[in-house]
Amino acid sequence: DNRATMEDLNGEIMVLIVQALVFGLAISVLLSFLLSKTMTDPIEKLTAGAERMAAGKFDDRIDVESKDEIGILTGTFNDMAQQLQETIRKVENERNKLDTLFLHMTDGVVAFSRERSVIHANPAAAQLLCAPIDSLTRYEDLFEDVAPFEQVLSVASKPGYVEGERQVRGRILSLLLAPFDRESPDGGVLVVIHDVTEQRRTDELRKEFVANVSHELRTPLTNIRSYAETLADSAGQLPKETESNFLQVILSETDRMTG
Repeated sequence: DNRATMEDLNGEIMVLIVQALVFGLAISVLLSFLLSKTMTDPIEKLTAGAERMAAGKFDDRIDVESKDEIGILTGTFNDMAQQLQETIRKVENERNKLDTLFLHMTDGVVAFSRERSVIHANPAAAQLLCAPIDSLTRYEDLFEDVAPFEQVLSVASKPGYVEGERQVRGRILSLLLAPFDRESPDGGVLVVIHDVTEQRRTDELRKEFVANVSHELRTPLTNIRSYAETLADSAGQLPKETESNFLQVILSETDRMTG
């Protein structure tokens, strides 16, 4: 009987141990599941937020549900998204300002990539060159005769650009060709086109005016010198009437110059 009782007791103990192990295992699995959900859910939300940000959606924010390291990381991520959104907004504003400036500039601006294709051109450039400019336009179609592309791209010394000139339908165009972002793969050549027709005409008129004024000044001075030299060389030998006439001419020419 004692032996049977011990065997029954051992059997009951084994059953209790097995039950305790099963219960403990179930509790461990449940706790592991809950703990993993607690850790993985915020991480999955962060991952989803990063994917939305990579797709260009910077308005979304992730709810901070804890104050632990995951919560701190989530808050930092939200701050980074906000700062990035503000930076992109500022960049877009500056780009819009530049686009507006280029659009209304009277000078023409054409930018070429390293592959020599047009990456930007304002309306003034096409108007000044009297030629259509689009993404299919090549550098050699417009400016190869002014300066080879590689020459402009390799300009290093001051002033850092190549000057050129072209006449288009009676207008004189001044060209400035300069490299930009020389060390970057996105660099290329920038061409600024300025209409100097009126400036050249003004310069010609100024030169003509100066030449005319000089001629007008030289003529009376020549007469004055001639008569004065005659009086000096023939002092006392000329009739009084002739000397008076010569002096009258000198006074007359002097009055004309100062009048």
